[in-house]
Amino acid sequence: MEMTQKRSLDLNKIIDKAIQLIRDKGLTETTLPALAKELGVRSQSLYHYVSNRKQLISLVGASRIKVLHQKLIENLMGVSGKEALLKFADVTRDFVLKDPALSSILYHLNEYSEDDAINREILNIIQLGEKLNLKTTSTISAHALIGAVLGYVFLDKSSSFPDESEDEANRNYHEMILRLVQPIAVLQE
Repeated sequence: MEMTQKRSLDLNKIIDKAIQLIRDKGLTETTLPALAKELGVRSQSLYHYVSNRKQLISLVGASRIKVLHQKLIENLMGVSGKEALLKFADVTRDFVLKDPALSSILYHLNEYSEDDAINREILNIIQLGEKLNLKTTSTISAHALIGAVLGYVFLDKSSSFPDESEDEANRNYHEMILRLVQPIAVLQE
């Protein structure tokens, strides 16, 4: 039995099962032994595909960000300007809010180097955002925009603002995004 499963084991199956494990039990409970148990294989079998837990989690994050990237491309077709910016921001926020695996992993992003798979995929999202051509005089950097979006998402996930309705949260989020990308002069009018 184990031999057949072992032969059918591949990196995609490992990543998919890890995503499921993170969703069901949380990031801290997602260890290589726990994953091996879920897959019905010995822990050593996983080392043919990943060198350690950190690499596994980075690959899981990268796979979720690839899905986000594809959703962004689909949603940005045929839109431009302010509409594209808000669509980019909304799709990103909604995806991270509804994806417990990715939101958990992003919260620990500081633990990964720029060479890790997750950071390479994030770079693709940043490059896609830069194609929105938001660079005008006095706009903030992509770094500041992404930081603001992620910060907002993490507060959304918490119960920090229990009295805020979903509509208010969406309006406030859009206002923040627009203020961040408007040239300073526009804000002072």
